[in-house]
Amino acid sequence: MAERVISERVVSRRVVGSANPILKKFRNFKGSITGVCVAPILMIIALGLLFYSEKFERSSITVESLSLEKATEVTADSGMHKMQGKVEVTAPAEAPEMGDVLYYTYKKQQYEEVEETETETVTKVENGQEIEEQVERVKLVEKWVDKESESNWGEFKLGKYTIKPSGANLRLDLNKKEYTEDFGMYEEVPAGRTVEPDIGDRRLVVEYLDLDTELLVVGEISGSTVSGGEVFIITTKGDSELLSDMKGEETAMYWIMKGGSWLLLTLGMLMILGPILSLLDFIPIAGQAANCAASIVAGIIAAVIVLMGTIIIKFWYVCIALAVLGVVGLVALLVFLVAKKGGKEEEKK
Repeated sequence: MAERVISERVVSRRVVGSANPILKKFRNFKGSITGVCVAPILMIIALGLLFYSEKFERSSITVESLSLEKATEVTADSGMHKMQGKVEVTAPAEAPEMGDVLYYTYKKQQYEEVEETETETVTKVENGQEIEEQVERVKLVEKWVDKESESNWGEFKLGKYTIKPSGANLRLDLNKKEYTEDFGMYEEVPAGRTVEPDIGDRRLVVEYLDLDTELLVVGEISGSTVSGGEVFIITTKGDSELLSDMKGEETAMYWIMKGGSWLLLTLGMLMILGPILSLLDFIPIAGQAANCAASIVAGIIAAVIVLMGTIIIKFWYVCIALAVLGVVGLVALLVFLVAKKGGKEEEKK
């Protein structure tokens, strides 16, 4: 994708402060005080994220709990089902240049030179002052631009059930064809061939499913239709591949939330320590060492909080039971000690 810069200008400019190293340290100290006020907010968000990471809905659990059924053998008129089989197309969709298909999505595109704007923050020193500038850069980029797009399903059944795809989570491995356009006429680009476009070229890209496609549908049967449910999925994947993909996505989301919670907690603790670290920064070697040590300690404490929080949220009933047993044990111990002390006093008398 070719590109070239056609203009560059400074859209905003502000004096951050003196470039003097000592004065910069004072400025950092002032900013660290503001950070102390922001820290509790970050930590609250971190704890909320930690809680949500254990409670977010895992659709894979619902899908895995359902038995895979052959569509032709399903006779139910209600309930969640997971069924697979060849579709019966009752009214096909007509894809551009291709004709009848089960499903298609197409884009008409033109290769153009378009303007794209990006902004960059630049810090420089002028006359002993640190200046922050926002630089706006306009580039001309050559790329395919969508001019028209559309997608459509044909009407079809799976077994005896009419499937209404609207609102479904589509996980489809689509076939693809590309056509070049010249004076309103389309010519198919052979598979594997790469066409180097010129400015003004037009093309049609069609992705589709054949009429004899096999689908797996997870959804709620209502009479003779499937159009929704607790989970509603239409896919060309097999059961094991679908579950593997869903579990992988959910696991990735789970660890991203855990990592985000850990990062926010670490930043929050460093912000709380900010004023002290800023003061220590006036001592060159000690300041760097203190910042490094504080980052390591904050990271470890945050990791412990995330771990303990996960255990408490996941096994809250066990934690409550242990807390109750602890309180009961402590009370019993106190009663025993008081009784023992009373017995000794009686013996002395």
